[in-house]
Amino acid sequence: MMRSILRIVLIYLGIFFLVASKLFASSADMFGLSSRLSATAGLPTFSNPDPALIYQNPAFLTQAQKLYTTVGILNTADFFKPIENVVVQNELSGLSVETGNPKTDAENMMGMNLGLLLPVRTDFPKIGAGVIGFIPFGSLASVNTGENYVPSYALYYNRPKHFSFIGGVGIKPWDELSMGVGANLYLTSGANTKMNINGTNSSVALAMDIKPAVSFIVGSQYRWDEWSVDASYHQDLNYAMVLKNETKLFDLPIVEFLAKTAMFYDPQMVGVGISRIFKNGVQLGTRLDWKNWKKYQIALNQVTFSNPADTDSSNPVPSFLPEVQFKNIFSPSLGIEFPLKSTWIRAGYRYEPEHIKSQEENSNFLDTDVHILSCGMGRSFGIFTVDLHLQYHQLVSQVVQKTDSAAVGYKEGGYIVGGSLLNYGLTLGTTF
Repeated sequence: MMRSILRIVLIYLGIFFLVASKLFASSADMFGLSSRLSATAGLPTFSNPDPALIYQNPAFLTQAQKLYTTVGILNTADFFKPIENVVVQNELSGLSVETGNPKTDAENMMGMNLGLLLPVRTDFPKIGAGVIGFIPFGSLASVNTGENYVPSYALYYNRPKHFSFIGGVGIKPWDELSMGVGANLYLTSGANTKMNINGTNSSVALAMDIKPAVSFIVGSQYRWDEWSVDASYHQDLNYAMVLKNETKLFDLPIVEFLAKTAMFYDPQMVGVGISRIFKNGVQLGTRLDWKNWKKYQIALNQVTFSNPADTDSSNPVPSFLPEVQFKNIFSPSLGIEFPLKSTWIRAGYRYEPEHIKSQEENSNFLDTDVHILSCGMGRSFGIFTVDLHLQYHQLVSQVVQKTDSAAVGYKEGGYIVGGSLLNYGLTLGTTF
């Protein structure tokens, strides 16, 4: 009977997680939302307006001169180092010590971005508005909650394959200054399940609530002569999900649990950029982003079991989670764009430091320093534009060693983590 109860519990846990996406960062922050920005490591170029600037800095929306729409394709391919013959279970997470080969190749991300840029007012004060969204192919959410202790590549785990929608508006009161505000829309959800198991009329009730949430983006830009300085602020985005369950056997409460999971997270960010346009049309710029990863809510399952019929029901026991401490980081980037006849050539570089400060012996939340190189090109054909980009993410190799031979992730001599990832795409645009 108990085995049947646990099977039902697991089935409804699965139903709950079918509406969620296990993520560690969004595609906007990791890869970008258009080929133009992805090619320059996020440098806002002035050659053409771009709806993706809503996420980067909504103050740039005032560049809009005509109604401009975009549609693009993004894809990834990863080449992470395999992890083989390590301890995947011990007495902390199971009944015995077992070794195995954790999975390191999640399904690649592929999706479509759609954008629109609208000049609301072309005279001072100039006003521009826009929206951009990302739709992953295959499913709106990919689910893989994983194990709490088994090694996984944290930043790229399961790809940021979730639906995104960002809107914003920018205003330019006079020629030198622009300001803007945007909203990154997402969903939060929770569920309650009640099961009454008996011999005649067993029942299951599921109630779920999905609510919209907003993460705000604000920005400004000051431009004089050939120089441009901009600053932006991104509010953190934390998609937490909660599942409550009560299971009764012949009206006798036997199991209650509370599961909490942070499904994906974008950190609070503050960025400052400066760029210059030279007489030959070359634009060169640099940017520095501060990311508040210290507040990161780890995306692992926290389950609390209690039995009201038991004498210790007043002290429910939570499952143990690996202790992982994160740190704030500074991420510098450099971008360049220059004309070559009727074609725009672009390139960029970004450095993303490791986010982990420390973690306990059994934890294997894998993260390394990352070097991101990017390039691309764009060309206009009358009212149409075509932009291409290629990003190469190089994860700096490092050795993970454990002192306890029974710790999850232990391998004699340690194991090496690292690898690379390719992100590439195409964006088509047209003006009206």
